[in-house]
Amino acid sequence: MRPKISYTQLRAFNAVVQEGSFTAAAKRLGLSQPAITAQIKAIEQTHGVMLFERTGDGARMTQLAKRLFQETRELHVIEDAASDILSASSALKTGALHVMCGAPNPAMALISEYRRLYPGVRVTANFGNWQRVTTALYEQQCDAIILTGVPDDETLTRASYIEQRAVALVPSNHALAKRGTPVSLHELADQPLIFRNDQSLTQSALNRAMKKADLNLEPALSLGEREAVYEAVLQSLGIGFMFELAVSRTDNNVTRLPIVELDEVYVEHVACLSRNMRRREVRALMELAA
Repeated sequence: MRPKISYTQLRAFNAVVQEGSFTAAAKRLGLSQPAITAQIKAIEQTHGVMLFERTGDGARMTQLAKRLFQETRELHVIEDAASDILSASSALKTGALHVMCGAPNPAMALISEYRRLYPGVRVTANFGNWQRVTTALYEQQCDAIILTGVPDDETLTRASYIEQRAVALVPSNHALAKRGTPVSLHELADQPLIFRNDQSLTQSALNRAMKKADLNLEPALSLGEREAVYEAVLQSLGIGFMFELAVSRTDNNVTRLPIVELDEVYVEHVACLSRNMRRREVRALMELAA
């Protein structure tokens, strides 16, 4: 008879994958570290496989473990949904919500209101570029995302939150800023420009606009984070690009200018995997955004 893996073993396995170490997995499940180790060891010995390579600072998945997690990673969603049904509680006096966000400013306003309404829910928010945030959603590294340009995917539930356009960030002492009118990309050919990496939605939009305008603008400086771009403009290192609501800072030394070739309106969405709407914490966020 083919050996079977128990639910307890799968739960321990998923916790190690999600936490990255046996110790953290034990803390998450309220068990001892030896108990978690024993569950993983039992799987490996029973099936004659290796799931984790032990490292100095945690545990690294083998390729087999990655395949197994692809099939079992929804266990925690099922657990949460079952708890909701059994507790029959909609007050959200307790719980946890992990949100990945593209930009701090739009996200913090929504999270602040969520915390005001549901102070008992522990909210964790992390930030990244478009690629990192969407990957986190699809790989279930978070419960929901707040992001400009969420894919129109039937597996997702989306709620429109705000609309914004891309703008040029110009040092306020620059002639273009003093002029105070929309700027064309053609005017920037001889200016020091600050770009983001290609995984940034802002940079992708800029690249498309340059291609459409038959321009090949080269950056004087390439930076990974939008806050770094803002700071570089503040230090008069060049002209940067950003969605107009991405950062709430309003320094007198930085001017936001509309861009003639980038007049497209981008929608900031709140989104989750549709199956995660079963979780009350996620459902409350989506309803609040809508």
